[in-house]
Amino acid sequence: MSIFVQIVSYKNFDVVPTVKDCIQNASDKDNLFFGICLQQDEEVSAELNHPRIKVVRIPPSESKGHGWARHVAQGLYEGQDYTLQVDSGTRFAENWDVELIESLGKLPSPKPLITNCPGRYDPSNGSKEMSSAYKVQPHYMVSETPLTWPAPMKNATEFMRARYVSENFIFAKGSHCLECRYDPEMYFSEVEASITLRSFTLGYDLFHHFKPLVWRDYSPRNTHWNDDRDWWPKDLASKKRFTDMLEGRLSEYRLGDARSLREFELYSGLDFLGRRLQRDAVGGVEPPCKYENEDQWNKSYMKDYTITVSWDSNEIERCDDYDYWYFSIEDENDQTINRQDLRQERDAAIFSFKSNFKKISFKSQENRIPKKLCIWPVSKSKGWLKKSKFSL
Repeated sequence: MSIFVQIVSYKNFDVVPTVKDCIQNASDKDNLFFGICLQQDEEVSAELNHPRIKVVRIPPSESKGHGWARHVAQGLYEGQDYTLQVDSGTRFAENWDVELIESLGKLPSPKPLITNCPGRYDPSNGSKEMSSAYKVQPHYMVSETPLTWPAPMKNATEFMRARYVSENFIFAKGSHCLECRYDPEMYFSEVEASITLRSFTLGYDLFHHFKPLVWRDYSPRNTHWNDDRDWWPKDLASKKRFTDMLEGRLSEYRLGDARSLREFELYSGLDFLGRRLQRDAVGGVEPPCKYENEDQWNKSYMKDYTITVSWDSNEIERCDDYDYWYFSIEDENDQTINRQDLRQERDAAIFSFKSNFKKISFKSQENRIPKKLCIWPVSKSKGWLKKSKFSL
């Protein structure tokens, strides 16, 4: 069974070792076909001159960004049975191809897709983190897309449903390359979000593998936005295009017809347009999210807040031996939503009364609106001092 391996690289010269390791650790080496988008000024290495390796080289100055590079690499697909997407700087488990093909066939879905965050690979000594496979964990919303991080699947012995895709490792049937083409106008964070949504609405079921099969070098890399002075307009245009996709205004690269955006929200607990996450999503609970009615569904959403709070310094009781300040955000019923105590070592300007404001970030359930700031200093010698509350 043939596998199309798609790789993109921006000024990264680990492509050849990645390809070699991929081939070396495969069981069926002659059935691997590569589609590589190199964004670099240097000529293509002679080691990539092979009938089963197709390379498009673009000078970095002519690159149009991350989604565009993915689109170029994916466009080199030629009907292989399966597709694997990884980045340069990736290393592979022995017989990874057999494991992934057999795993895909075992999953309870006509259109399964396996995705994980790769474990960490250290190029200085060649070591691979073997303790666990990693799932994709949403943390909080940044604009309309979530910031995600790798979360270990400790002691896992079976596949887990996934709510989000990691571009660093995707395995599916080759037809995914034709059905779910990368939108070249998505610039950065919208690339991963759009491929997640479009795969799901096209009928793909997302899974995390419980075995660590690929590893990635997470050292700092060159990025397109560091080199392109016009990256900001591209990013803004990408965010607008992502919203257009969500709201059904795209004719090409649009959401699929097998499932709706609402079905994705109910399954994953991610609300892109509302810019909010459910407790289950933030907590890493395996999807689908659980709920009994619409009211319970809405109340379980977590909303991200980043606000600057201020207070009247004259209301704060003073002393010479503060231990810390109890510092909390409350709802209208005086119930604590978030507590972030202040300490002398990191909030010196506040403790010396030279500053009376602070920028804070926190999450809250959708039905609990921040209304009050509570400051309650604690003295080392006197204990709790005067409690003060301020409206937000």
